[in-house]
Amino acid sequence: MEYVEKSDIRFFIMRDGYAPNNSGNQGNHIKKVFKTHFDQKGHQMDTSKTLLTLLFLIIYVSSKIATSSFPIEIEISIEPNDEETKALSSEKVLELFQKWKEVHGKTYRHTQEEESRLANFRKSLKYVLEKNSKRKSETEHKVGLNKFADLSNEEFRETYLSKVKGPNSNKELKMRGDGMKKNTTTAGLGSCDAPASLDWREKGVVTPIKDQGQCGSCWAFSVVGAIESAHALDTGELISLSEQELVDCDYYDYGCNGGNMDTAFTWVIENGGIDTESDYPYTSANGRGAKCIASKENNIVVSIDSYTDVEPNENALLCAVAKQPVTVGIDGSAYDFQLYTGGIYNGECSSSPNDIDHAVLVVGYGSQDGEDYWITKNSWGTYWGMDGWILIKRNTSIKNGVCGINLQPSYPHSSASPPPSPPSPPSPPLPPPPPPSPSSKCGDSSYCAAGQTCCCIFEFYDYCILYGCCGYSNAVCCKGSSYCCPSDYPVCDVYDGYCFKKSGDTVGVAAKKREMAKHRMPWEKIEDTLVEENLSLRWK
Repeated sequence: MEYVEKSDIRFFIMRDGYAPNNSGNQGNHIKKVFKTHFDQKGHQMDTSKTLLTLLFLIIYVSSKIATSSFPIEIEISIEPNDEETKALSSEKVLELFQKWKEVHGKTYRHTQEEESRLANFRKSLKYVLEKNSKRKSETEHKVGLNKFADLSNEEFRETYLSKVKGPNSNKELKMRGDGMKKNTTTAGLGSCDAPASLDWREKGVVTPIKDQGQCGSCWAFSVVGAIESAHALDTGELISLSEQELVDCDYYDYGCNGGNMDTAFTWVIENGGIDTESDYPYTSANGRGAKCIASKENNIVVSIDSYTDVEPNENALLCAVAKQPVTVGIDGSAYDFQLYTGGIYNGECSSSPNDIDHAVLVVGYGSQDGEDYWITKNSWGTYWGMDGWILIKRNTSIKNGVCGINLQPSYPHSSASPPPSPPSPPSPPLPPPPPPSPSSKCGDSSYCAAGQTCCCIFEFYDYCILYGCCGYSNAVCCKGSSYCCPSDYPVCDVYDGYCFKKSGDTVGVAAKKREMAKHRMPWEKIEDTLVEENLSLRWK
């Protein structure tokens, strides 16, 4: 079966100064979007189809595109009583919601829950439109319809944030007093010779983004991330360690209900160390802890002997991060934080020590266009933020930093022996290996791994606003579907999932589903990774 491409749905925009009967206000913004629409054959199109396309544009531009190369800033001006607004609040939003559920793999238990999620989704959509229209610069943070768009802010806080708030709020820590702090030092680090910018990810000492799921175990992910990095810096070996062991076995903290970084470090020290993630994998994504597995608890792979609490100020935090990744507590409860998709975060949040409800890992810092930021690793998976990361504004007039990031910094000290001195280099040195194939650049803010092909998913006025990645090099993108085929099997049968050399064949290779392209800010480097191709023949 040969796949036949359907006609594209397109719509037109009128620029200030060029639109008929424009009354003035010339500038760089698009003021009207709802005009007459035509298909490829010149017939007038149904406005409802255009509205759906417009919704896709709004969402993906607002959540994925923030580069200066996009020709003009988009500003949607809709009066509350417009016909278009009424349409957007009913069946068109429902269609968009169904597409969003498919992208994020969302299913609901019953009709009432689906209706509740749709109401939250509609509210998130309205907030995204309003918030992003007020952005003043390329670096300013943006929000979008990410994985949390179907949650109310109250549900989000209840599910994903710690119920243990404030500095050192654990009852055990207060009861044990100074005895618990026997392995603790306090670092002033008021001044140091720190580089202008630093990213520990580039040094190979930070594990990939993880996902705590519906469990308030951010404290465990932050602590484990810091121990992973400390061990890697000490030994040269990066090992992914077990957050589940802390959730199940750390009797100072409260598992999925929250915890504290200092008490977690103390438990690891007293336990003698911690197991690997592969041996004691994470199982609390459903929001429930489990009974501590004693045999795993005693399997010590990485250990620490002490930790340092950093003085709560910006300079001390900078000097600490210049040494190694640092755990911090923040207020993560804001709607902006829930829906964050990129840029330097400076949103509404508390900097009070009594409102700290989330733990993250600072893995570096930098600057862009005069705006300084912390590079921060979160634990909400790659469908939040910038593939799981967030840039938080630094060097502000806020005493405790944005969202209180300066208040609770701490970092562990690895107890592993340092690695042996490297052998003397051979003489003469071996020639360097050939460089890896470059990654595929998709537009200005997306890219695919080397060996993959960029496929446009949503196109606006001959400009692609959302890209996917095909697992074949030089692939044929099966338009109108989520599949792609290798170039030597160019005939797409998307209904049965095959690729054929020519129409009518019954032996071909498997069509591959596209994955979402990775996203980056304009100043970020593209990571080069290789993808293996599998072209085994299959009978239809």
